[in-house]
Amino acid sequence: MEKAVNVSIFDQLGERVFTRITMQDFLSKISKLKEKKVVLDFKKVKFISRSCADEYLKFIQNTKKNVSSINQSSDVRMMIKAVENGLNALSISKINENSGCVLCGN
Repeated sequence: MEKAVNVSIFDQLGERVFTRITMQDFLSKISKLKEKKVVLDFKKVKFISRSCADEYLKFIQNTKKNVSSINQSSDVRMMIKAVENGLNALSISKINENSGCVLCGN
């Protein structure tokens, strides 16, 4: 059984993660790790921007690695959930774009 590598987001990016490019660079490094299992530790991270949460979720969806996260604060968890809900709504509207906008009722 392969051991997971634990990566501290705080140690790499600090307590506030603001820019999309910062998250892209960080996740690019994660994708280059030789380990297939990665645990992203959000301990001490107080804030993540909407754009960073978007990059994080897209990475999780598209990577071949087994990525999990731990120690998300309630603020970080709420932002990731809000972005996730938005992405899910966009997926639904794209599926139904021939029949009109599901979200706006047109």
